[in-house]
Amino acid sequence: MTRAMRSVVLVLAAVAATGCARGGSDAGPQLEIFGPYRGVEADNFAASLLEFELSTGIEVRYTGSADFVSDLRQRVASGTSAPDIAIVPQPGLVRELIDGRLLVEFDETTRTTLEEAFSDEMLDALTVEGGSYSAPYRQSVKSLVWYRPSLFERSGWEIPETLDELSELVERITHDDDDAVAPWCFSMESGTATGWAATDWVEDLVLRRAGPEIYDEWTTGIRGFGDLRVSDALAEFDDLVIDTGRSAGGLLTILEEPVSEGSGPLFGDEPGCAMYKQASFAESWFPDGSVAGGEVDFFVLPGLEADAPAPLVLGEDLLVQFNDDAATHRLMTYLVSPDGARTWADRGGFFNVRRDVDPESYFTSTDRRLAALISETRTLRPDATDAMPPEIGADLVWEEITWWIAGSTTLEEFTDTIDAAYANAEMP
Repeated sequence: MTRAMRSVVLVLAAVAATGCARGGSDAGPQLEIFGPYRGVEADNFAASLLEFELSTGIEVRYTGSADFVSDLRQRVASGTSAPDIAIVPQPGLVRELIDGRLLVEFDETTRTTLEEAFSDEMLDALTVEGGSYSAPYRQSVKSLVWYRPSLFERSGWEIPETLDELSELVERITHDDDDAVAPWCFSMESGTATGWAATDWVEDLVLRRAGPEIYDEWTTGIRGFGDLRVSDALAEFDDLVIDTGRSAGGLLTILEEPVSEGSGPLFGDEPGCAMYKQASFAESWFPDGSVAGGEVDFFVLPGLEADAPAPLVLGEDLLVQFNDDAATHRLMTYLVSPDGARTWADRGGFFNVRRDVDPESYFTSTDRRLAALISETRTLRPDATDAMPPEIGADLVWEEITWWIAGSTTLEEFTDTIDAAYANAEMP
């Protein structure tokens, strides 16, 4: 399926999900939101737009793309096909759009709504340019390991409390007599974004092994990929997840299975893997009711010490605006209000750290757990590659880590390529 076809399919899915709210009328304004959500996530997002359409008469079309970064760049560069609003999961790309003077500043109503929802400190942490050009929509916790409690109990496995204990558990499962169960489910195919699932793993390892200061220096380009702390994390990821026998289906599955389908073996009648490290939004990919019913649960990827809360890598989807008309400003205000995600939050797989909602009535029990994790005394850091300049993080790193995992390049060649590109890039 081509890139254009993937986008069209998702447009039709979103229109089908929202068509009942329009009554077939095309008399009012028509707006487009462009984003990375597909499948169930696209359906949940589209459902959250119904109330706005019903109350305003403004038709909203959501277009999702598997190749979001490259597609958005092409649309903006054309000068004629930029969406009214975009949902951008890469702060580095938002910064690029701001630097290019391509975004519209939020109006006073939107800014007031944001200030009511988030503290100044949180807005500074979750946005680019203090919330004037970007707004937090959905957050995700990247540092989660999903598992089947029944499988752990049956096999006599304990949830690891340190990274070293996790490594020991992986060794135990790999060499267990039951060859049908691999330690991990892991796959990384995601169109032009293939590779992000691997960098998520490496980021968590860098943050834990090297600490937040080194992580920040790596994120901002002060330290390169060839730095010993970073290359050690890449090597640990290779040993822990990629090495023979570590992941269900082996290298072919790792490289060719879509990320959204990678958890499949975890849910078999006879599970094919013991654990699945993936962000909180992965719940949207699981069988209905599997989390609420206790079939699957999660623990935080452990840190170095059992008695200290492990750090968290966070992802964030940011709202940005390209159109300056009244209808677009009105839609943006809706999206940053609690109503803009209420339906999705009720269905699960959505959370953020708003202060203008009652978590007990707004979020599912799983999402309340995630919010509680963030509120604890933990080290919190944004996804490193998302924060890097897009030509580094969202383009080159994802591509090169895929070639390295496939065995087409060595670790040294991979890190040298990235560091050479860093030397010529404009860092934020």
